[in-house]
Amino acid sequence: MEKDTNATSCIKTVPIFKNLTDKELDQVIMISTHQRLDKGNFLFNAGDDLSSLYVVHRGKIKITRYSEDGKEQIIRILSHGDFLGELSLFSNRQVSTYAEAIEPSIICMVEHDGLKDLMAKSPTLSFKMMNELSKRLESAEALIEQSNLYSAIAKVSKLLLDLEKDSYVRFQTTKVNLSSSIGITPETFSRKLSELKEYGFIDIINNKTIYVRDKTRLQNIINPDQL
Repeated sequence: MEKDTNATSCIKTVPIFKNLTDKELDQVIMISTHQRLDKGNFLFNAGDDLSSLYVVHRGKIKITRYSEDGKEQIIRILSHGDFLGELSLFSNRQVSTYAEAIEPSIICMVEHDGLKDLMAKSPTLSFKMMNELSKRLESAEALIEQSNLYSAIAKVSKLLLDLEKDSYVRFQTTKVNLSSSIGITPETFSRKLSELKEYGFIDIINNKTIYVRDKTRLQNIINPDQL
């Protein structure tokens, strides 16, 4: 079996395969291929059976599910180094989500059966996978809590704090995607940003950039009991 050069480049740079030995890396590469997706293409749909672990090498993949009334709920947006399809490693159940490229993307596909054999032999790889799964479970629980307990302005405040770096928030996707990811409409999202600006807690530099003036006040909106 020949190596896929794009898969080789992908596997050697993603975090879950970091610290594997050269031999282990080579084994992962030999069971990997790659796929290119244009914007709007689906990697998989709800109801599909998956036979590979997917690793994002370039681009962004949106993971969504739909309610009975057709409302989209964005679960997460994945970029370089992130992976998906991991639950199918441990279960034969069909996936319940959709994976859509929101920009041109390259995906590395690691064949399930071969990967399970490698995980059985590599404690490093197994622990990395379990650590990532535990982080996702924590994120899922936080999303449920946020949807049930937080007001719209608290949801926006939390999103800003989660994305903030050196007092700046730079949106890497559209407001439609961002608002869906926290369970509110784009109109509500824009309205709450304007309210936070009026309060003096943030400055809106442009459609993609926010300057956070007062992190403490944003945190107090999320947890008013701490006031």
